Amino acid sequence: MKKFKTLFLITLSINILTTIPLVLVIISSEMMEEMVFSQFVGINDVGKDALELIHFVFLMIAISIIAALIVSIRTKVKESAQTAALILAIIHLGWVLPDIINLVSGNQHPPIPIMILTLIPVLVLFYAWKKAEI
Repeated sequence: MKKFKTLFLITLSINILTTIPLVLVIISSEMMEEMVFSQFVGINDVGKDALELIHFVFLMIAISIIAALIVSIRTKVKESAQTAALILAIIHLGWVLPDIINLVSGNQHPPIPIMILTLIPVLVLFYAWKKAEI
């Protein structure tokens, strides 16, 4: 379990799993209406367009992270894999940190199981950075 490839694959599978809802709300207007727009009573068309754009940008970021993980899986040099793990860990931390801050401050946040699921890649990648082997 200490191999970079295994740790990157764990992170990749969780990232793919957590990206599915973004894909679904982008391709299905009914899901966007139910999961997003219903949270904002009285939202107008400009607000809907802005939220659709935000979700599209988040999807592109998630796909970019997935692509970076796929490339990282093939790394054969320990120092390169450690650097990739560190950079990806920092990016993942930036992705989940707003939810953690909202939880601590008492604001709206995703369900706790989802937050735990998205925190696992951060922990796995920081572990890979320090302890993993080729």
